[in-house]
Amino acid sequence: MEAKTSPNRGTPNNSPRASSLTQFRMIVVSVTCATLVSVVNNIIMPNDRLSSSGNRSHDTPQKYPKTSKKLTKDQHINTFWWPSPEEYGGILGKIHDFQNPSDCSAASAKFFVWRSKSDNENDTRGLTAWAHAASSHMLHALTDADQPEAGHRILINDDKLFPMAKGCEHGLETRECYFEPLTNCKLSDVDDYETADPKSSNIKILSKTDEEYDRNVRTLYTSDSIWFRKVKDMYSWTGLGFNSQHSTIHMTAASLAYYFRVKPWLRKEIDERLRRNIPLDLNPQRTIGVPIRRSDKCHGHALEGSASGELECPPLEEYLKKVKEFLAFDPRIENVIVTSEDKSACEEFLEILNKELPSLRVIQNIGDVQQGTGSGSKLEAYTEGSSNAEVVASALTSLHMHMRA
Repeated sequence: MEAKTSPNRGTPNNSPRASSLTQFRMIVVSVTCATLVSVVNNIIMPNDRLSSSGNRSHDTPQKYPKTSKKLTKDQHINTFWWPSPEEYGGILGKIHDFQNPSDCSAASAKFFVWRSKSDNENDTRGLTAWAHAASSHMLHALTDADQPEAGHRILINDDKLFPMAKGCEHGLETRECYFEPLTNCKLSDVDDYETADPKSSNIKILSKTDEEYDRNVRTLYTSDSIWFRKVKDMYSWTGLGFNSQHSTIHMTAASLAYYFRVKPWLRKEIDERLRRNIPLDLNPQRTIGVPIRRSDKCHGHALEGSASGELECPPLEEYLKKVKEFLAFDPRIENVIVTSEDKSACEEFLEILNKELPSLRVIQNIGDVQQGTGSGSKLEAYTEGSSNAEVVASALTSLHMHMRA
């Protein structure tokens, strides 16, 4: 996990925008402070397709005018911004259109139902692990598992408990406690495998992620696994053609951006935290971000109930080394955004920075829960009395802070 900088992002006085959705190309697996890096700062696509009436067209490319609201909505460095699929078109708009049909009961509508694990209450996946699964399942649905000529499916999640939504005060304890629904269709629109005729040709439940199936099946259910099918042809279904702004990496980025559309209450919370944490004079071109992932990500951790460690976490001196490399590349760097779900690691790194690079202005996620685990459903570690909502808000605030680097 490296510090990062984006030389072409933003302007000296205001914007945290990047040149395109390509800035979402680097994903850091985490739940609190190191969630996603180089994320969507500008999703304006040169080949977005809009008709003269304002509706999306599939035939006439048209660039957005320079005075478009889309070019001005993210001018404030310390306020919430996220791309709107209804406004931005391009791949994100395509996903939105396919996921939100005018008639979910139409005979042509086909569904891919994302099932929870049978023991979902003990699912320890963090925010980005869920997002990775959602992105992969969505690509499966949009391509009908690499057969786009057979049509696409609408991805819809079940209504079982979302572990990170335990104790939700803003609705049901589902994914929709925090995020906008994946589709405007309802579970009542799909064929229910629990009540349907076992011999029905309208339903198929996958026994494993790569199992083949009849593409004519109306309702397909994922297997009871946290894993997903890897789609080879991620992009051709869009019909947008390949160019610098429309590619497989943009496809992945757009699917993640679509998944992370937060509810108004959470947007307000993140906005308030950004206003508190991001200085108005921060220049993204002179800022680097250091998202530090520790705790249960590391081999040999002793956090009960969290996922097992996945790697040998590098020493903090390696993070310092990368910061120095960026400074050597661009001596004008003056700010460093430091976040971590691991409080002790964060404090230790800040001490190292203060000693080795005292001239850098350090920007932190003030109010971060730093629960000391990558699992948003496992709050034991450093803090007492924290809620899942506070963990999610902290994690997503860190994500948005690193968009400013």
